[in-house]
Amino acid sequence: MEMSFRLTAMKELKKKKLQVGASRRCRRAPAVTILQIPEDLLREILLRLPAKSVVRLKCVSKHWCSLISSRCFTNLFLNTRQQRRLFMHLVNKENHSEFALLSSSPNPNPDSDVSLVKRDLNMPWMLGGEFVSALRGLLCVRVQGRLLICNLTTKQLVELPTIMPEPNDNNVWDYFCHDPVHDEYKALNVVWEESKEEGRVVRSEHHVLVLGPGVSWRRIQSPPPPPHRPCSQGISINGVLYYGACIDRNTSVVMSFDLRSEEFALIKLPLDVATSSPNLMNYGGTIAVFEYSVLLLATNGTVDLWTLEDGGKSIWSNKKSLVLPVSLMNFASGNHLKMQSTTRSGEVRLAKASIVVNNHVFFLTYDFERNKITSRVKFNPLSASIGTCLRSNFWDDTESIMYLET
Repeated sequence: MEMSFRLTAMKELKKKKLQVGASRRCRRAPAVTILQIPEDLLREILLRLPAKSVVRLKCVSKHWCSLISSRCFTNLFLNTRQQRRLFMHLVNKENHSEFALLSSSPNPNPDSDVSLVKRDLNMPWMLGGEFVSALRGLLCVRVQGRLLICNLTTKQLVELPTIMPEPNDNNVWDYFCHDPVHDEYKALNVVWEESKEEGRVVRSEHHVLVLGPGVSWRRIQSPPPPPHRPCSQGISINGVLYYGACIDRNTSVVMSFDLRSEEFALIKLPLDVATSSPNLMNYGGTIAVFEYSVLLLATNGTVDLWTLEDGGKSIWSNKKSLVLPVSLMNFASGNHLKMQSTTRSGEVRLAKASIVVNNHVFFLTYDFERNKITSRVKFNPLSASIGTCLRSNFWDDTESIMYLET
């Protein structure tokens, strides 16, 4: 009788354990309902996360992967990023495999110095090369005749196909732009042939590539522009790429390339511009040419500027002479100054004309329109391993989660 009671008690105990286990499993089951979050709410949650965390969440489900990878969400994520990082790309002019890529953390206080440290960015495949462009979280460089595009946040790298037959690397120039109308990323390739006897460009070819699946170069079908040789980096404003170009040894112009229609236009420079390589900038949403003396800028601070009023008729504004407050640029004393780049908001970045290894690198941003220094930046000393004859490029950008397809 006692044995029978014990067996009955043991059976009841097992039944209760099974019921408790089942109850616990039922309580854990709702955890999977996170996948059923309304899409609007899910989108708002993802927009508040760091870019690297959002990219990792692609593996949660096919739905999440599809949402995060969509061009709509990628653009929304890009446009909601408030903080921007500063970057500097340095390359040895004599050996492009010697380079450095430096970056900062976002600086909330524009009146304080920011120490920018060299960051490995865990990109051992990057072999240096010539800086082409940086925009919307992407960096484009030309390495040994190859055009590479890298997402600096996700570390994804794609190599664009080469143009056949491959052009002479000394007579080729590339631009990388974004067409805001069609939301397309385009690369423009210009190859030219120059007659040293005649001192002019006798032929130039122009190819364009749209970044995406099955990417390939195609020759531009619109009426070709006059033969020219690009001589400056490009500035994109409202879907139009502008860049300085040389027609012959005595003639420089500004070329415009409409990213939507893929048509070129030649814009003559103002008559009183003396430079053979025009410096371009975005000045209040309009392309502008500026001119200064590297030897005198640190002492007199004078910059001459012309803004384009009618590109079709090559009409420019009258020359405007601006005077920079060099007395407030404490690193400028006794040094030649150079305008290293311009920002998307129309500011210029000024730094020493020559960058010395093992020394801090200083630069500041100056707003021409407001006549004000908007930020001062200090880079940590550079290593001597990248050589002494350096070409530098500065830019500011934000995080991108875009997946590059080719």
